[in-house]
Amino acid sequence: MESLISFSSDYKKYATAQKMLWRLHKKKLIEIYRDPWNKKNYIFLGSSGINEINPELKPRLNSGALYHDSKVSTLGLLISKLDKVFSKIELEHEIKKGKHFKDIGECIPDARVIGNLKGQNFEAAIELELTQKEKVRIIEKAKYYLESKYYNHAFYFFPSSTTLKNYYKILKEEFGLEFNKKIFLFSCPSLINSRPSLSVGSGFVNNKERSFFDVFNGGI
Repeated sequence: MESLISFSSDYKKYATAQKMLWRLHKKKLIEIYRDPWNKKNYIFLGSSGINEINPELKPRLNSGALYHDSKVSTLGLLISKLDKVFSKIELEHEIKKGKHFKDIGECIPDARVIGNLKGQNFEAAIELELTQKEKVRIIEKAKYYLESKYYNHAFYFFPSSTTLKNYYKILKEEFGLEFNKKIFLFSCPSLINSRPSLSVGSGFVNNKERSFFDVFNGGI
């Protein structure tokens, strides 16, 4: 909710924004998901709200994946704050309705970003791994990104540094050290907390230990 308020020009006070949101919720225009761990509220358009905006648009959020999707949204907001590098971010449901959806292939990332670092434009897929997937799935998805001509990079994020290291080991054994030139791995331990930040964490970029904040706030 705090992030929503920060983007509003009319509702800067929490109490005022809360009243407005509850009115919209009562009219079933929005839905509210409460994170059981950090106790934060996440707001998204309900079916009635979507119908008001565009009756032909079908709801794309999966109610069974709200926890994961709420963390992806939080991650997207954190990345967007580094606006000297990142100019645009799209979530999965936005990618699916985009013009180039058919060109991407079968693997749809959790989000994608467009940016420019040291004069070089790039487009990167975002994957948030809250838990470790099966080895076969990890390798299949990584192979897609390594062979993709659409994405310059893929950024994997992990709340757990242990899971990050497991992925690094699996991908290194399967593809060799070269994989880390295109697929970057980052831990973001505070993502599941009430005050998330990308300034805390570790990672692997070009087979060197670098955090996301170090790379994109200071340059590779």
